[in-house]
Amino acid sequence: MIAKSPRTWREPSWKRWFPPILISAVGIFLCCSIWGKTGEILLDFGNDQYAAWQVSQGKLLFRDIACIYGPLSPNINALVMRVAGPQLNAILGANLIILILTTGLLYWLLRVISGTLTALTATIFFLCVFALNSPTKITNYNFLTPYAHQITHGFALTMGAVACLHRFQRRRSTSAAVLGGILTGAAFLTKPEIFLGCATTYFLGLLAVLCITPGKRIARVLICATVGMLVPPLGFLLFYALQMPFHAALSGVLGGWQFVGKPFVVSTPFYKGDLGTDQPLRNLILMFQYAGFYVVSAAVLASIAILGNKLLKQNRWATAAVGVLLGSASFFLVTEAGKQFDSFWPDAARGFPLFAAFAIVVSARRMAKARADGQGQSEAIVQWTLSILSLILLAKIFLAVRMYHYGFVLCAPCAMLIIVAFIHWLPAWTGRMCGSVAIVRLGALGLLAAFVSENLVLTRENLRERTMAIPLALGGIAWSRPFDSASVDAIKWLSTTSATAAVIPDAAGINYAAGRPSSVPFTELNPMTLAMFGEKNVVRAFDRNPPDYILIMEAQETAFGARTFGRDYGLQLSSWIVSNYRHAGRFPTGSHPIELWEFDPALGARSSAAMRPPSD
Repeated sequence: MIAKSPRTWREPSWKRWFPPILISAVGIFLCCSIWGKTGEILLDFGNDQYAAWQVSQGKLLFRDIACIYGPLSPNINALVMRVAGPQLNAILGANLIILILTTGLLYWLLRVISGTLTALTATIFFLCVFALNSPTKITNYNFLTPYAHQITHGFALTMGAVACLHRFQRRRSTSAAVLGGILTGAAFLTKPEIFLGCATTYFLGLLAVLCITPGKRIARVLICATVGMLVPPLGFLLFYALQMPFHAALSGVLGGWQFVGKPFVVSTPFYKGDLGTDQPLRNLILMFQYAGFYVVSAAVLASIAILGNKLLKQNRWATAAVGVLLGSASFFLVTEAGKQFDSFWPDAARGFPLFAAFAIVVSARRMAKARADGQGQSEAIVQWTLSILSLILLAKIFLAVRMYHYGFVLCAPCAMLIIVAFIHWLPAWTGRMCGSVAIVRLGALGLLAAFVSENLVLTRENLRERTMAIPLALGGIAWSRPFDSASVDAIKWLSTTSATAAVIPDAAGINYAAGRPSSVPFTELNPMTLAMFGEKNVVRAFDRNPPDYILIMEAQETAFGARTFGRDYGLQLSSWIVSNYRHAGRFPTGSHPIELWEFDPALGARSSAAMRPPSD
């Protein structure tokens, strides 16, 4: 008689499908709650829209449209507009598709290094706190309406590169290494901080795979990956070099890299505040204080779990009750801390860099163990790469880390690892110490729920203030606050004309909303970008092709080291405007009135009597 072989255990199908269904439900709810309500059409997001719209109309990036970042995102958005039209919903839909892919990759990678519950928790946290919310007054910091599409596109490419690395480790496929290199090269065409994180993560991860898994030639794989990485930048360089001078094409492909370390960037209050170098000692102390908060929270949860398990003698129902009480207490205490200390919510992520460094050490030890015993290599590699990525992305905001503003992308990987630590690592260690895994997890879920709740409340309050509709001539409606009423009046007027118009200092979104182009390439001319382009070059561009109208918004640019256009910065451009334009009116309402200037050939704009652009 032949004995039947034991049946291989398979996870119930509902356990495989429930997490994606729940994540989808949360995503749909959040998406519906903010769709069309976020995104500063009068600031960075609007500038992005305008650039993509103009490229979709046949203009060439870097020649006809200025851009301080890489060329990938404007061309992707332009392609979307060519296919689906220039209306706002087309870009929102494309951004949603990219977010779905990013979320799927993130969930898959998190499941590799932890488990279904942890991956589910972290992914929902990602959607609620980073991807589909708007806790700040300026609503440019989410994946639907980012301040720069380069940062969200780059993050998606980075997740794809890490996924390729995981596939390379599992399948020993050189094509996966090459694809990861191509995705890394595409990230070069976004933003410097994203590429730095992606490239460092990918190649350190690739080296780790090659070191702990035998059978692959290190030099051959690294060369293939490097060649793959060079393909996207060289391809774009060739494309642009065929249509403009080589130095202009190279400058465009380099994007933000050409401004890294420039004094007119790093010396501005805006940059110093982001990095935290404005008050380095205070910010360093806060970093250690909040890292201490994480350690104390973990120690309290573990201690209660160990003590409770002993006192309750492993009674399942009693343990669950204690876990629920601990989770509720955690939620209440963190929420109260936020009410008592105004800085608690903004500063809660201050300790992330120290945790990222800790995660790297833990991951390195795990890789050494995986190499020794040949088990858990996939988990070790993904954990290592996410740890490296977490620390590198935090570099731009190292001493002033926050989960809002730039942190909606730069903080996300580290936040995911912290959740893995509290929901997976800490319970596993507690279990080895004869503690209750359930108590630790429920207590940690209470902490996370407090942060999710606060972000949802802040988002709801912010969106309630956005009561002014901005009609978009190209299709759709955007929303803003009543203090932007002058811009709305300008948009309504401009949309009825057939004129070209330039908006100063940085509101090309008015052009997009009105469906009217500018005759000059620049989408923003604040003190920093004016220095990037060179004021002499800007004046020349205006003189070569003066717009019919120039709209000058009264906006204080103190974040960039100056206050008022024409008084504290932009003196040459302002003088040229006065010499060639006549004052034609004013949109006086709201907090940012707009002065309207009309081009007047009678002033001799093109005669020798007019003020000419300054020569070199």
